Amino acid sequence: MIPVSRLLPAGLAALGIALFVSSCEKAAPYLDQVKKALDRETEEEQAARKPIAPEDIPPPPAPVKMEPVINKEARVSILGYHDFTEGTSTNDMILNIEDFRRQMQAIRDAKLPVISMRQFLDWKQGKSDIPAECVMITIDDGWKATHTLALGVLKDFGYPFTVFLYKNYINIGGRSLTHEEVREIAQGGGTISSHSVSHQNLSRRGGRGDAAYDAWLREEFIESMRFLEETYGDTGAVVKTFAYPFGIYNDRALEIAREAGYEACFTVNGKKTGWEEKDMEIGRYVVHGTTLANFDPALDFGGGAVTTGGRKLLAEQKSEDGATQGPLVTVKPEANAVIGNRLPLVEVDLSKLTGVDPASIVLRISGFGRVAHQFDAASGRLTYQIPQRLRVETCAVQLSFRHSGSKENELIGWTFQIDPLADYLSSEATAPGKNDPLPAGSTEEAALAPPAATPAL
Repeated sequence: MIPVSRLLPAGLAALGIALFVSSCEKAAPYLDQVKKALDRETEEEQAARKPIAPEDIPPPPAPVKMEPVINKEARVSILGYHDFTEGTSTNDMILNIEDFRRQMQAIRDAKLPVISMRQFLDWKQGKSDIPAECVMITIDDGWKATHTLALGVLKDFGYPFTVFLYKNYINIGGRSLTHEEVREIAQGGGTISSHSVSHQNLSRRGGRGDAAYDAWLREEFIESMRFLEETYGDTGAVVKTFAYPFGIYNDRALEIAREAGYEACFTVNGKKTGWEEKDMEIGRYVVHGTTLANFDPALDFGGGAVTTGGRKLLAEQKSEDGATQGPLVTVKPEANAVIGNRLPLVEVDLSKLTGVDPASIVLRISGFGRVAHQFDAASGRLTYQIPQRLRVETCAVQLSFRHSGSKENELIGWTFQIDPLADYLSSEATAPGKNDPLPAGSTEEAALAPPAATPAL
């Protein structure tokens, strides 16, 4: 490279060098300013580095309230019991305690959750959810056996329950609960609620005028709850619900129950309770002590046979290669069948089970209680002929037995329907041993069909 001093005269070269140096000196402050500008923190950066005083911290946003998700399609089966005995029951309101224990086991075997009264009310009020199919247990009146017999069974299973007590039958001696026993029930998972003061038919006016009748109803609703809250309120187990004595009520009783602030009132109408059920008219399945009626229908949430401990026995089976096989136990009349015969033959085929113990077999039929069945060990066939015409529309059957493949007694149950119209339309419909289901719509079509033409003479 040729130096500039050789290309330019000496004076011009010197001038150029001087100007270059001068321009660099003038540019230096500007470059320093650019550098400082690049190095300087922004106000946002300074603010981020500066500690924030507590008073300058903005308040957090208000929390968003999350509404609980409620399954409005859920259904609750509410069981109603009264008294218990260790002996044979001769009264529908008194249940043998071993039958009660078997029923509690049946609920567990059916994998039906048992909920408390508070859970039930919170679901009805949209506060919290419950399982889609579940059971609630209630016991009425205040019999001593609720404490001496039933409480132990319920504690063994860990089931919550509700006792509906009426004031005039508490701590009066005899077979009534004492105050201490009621407190132990509360400590053992029981909810305490009202069953009135005097346990009378609330729709019976007894010669009272309107004003006197209203005053008496208010006494039954308000005083009964005041007594429970004053006597047992410190247990935390008192909940403001009411069971109508005998399940009887009228419009005025409903109005006063609402005025008294009850969260729910219960009848004895056996039906499943849905979310939209009227709070003052909730049904219960009252379980009979002699026939065990209403228990199996209470556990039937649809989908076939009502089965308890032996649910799997009546269900379709799968082989090891995945092929579908028939159930291990078959019954006639079939579950949910509609038959026209009011004298059906009840049949159970146990031939696929090994080691069935004939001495362990107990068969119960609604309306008849425990019955004397016939069992042929060689064929595995159990039969019972209904001895008199059925006068109910639904017949429940319950069978308990033991076999070599079970550690405890199996308990299965199912219901079938009776169409009495078939018997009226044809004398051949009712005959011992005949239990074939009716064709769909057969009785309705026969009833509506025009009479046959009279043959010419």
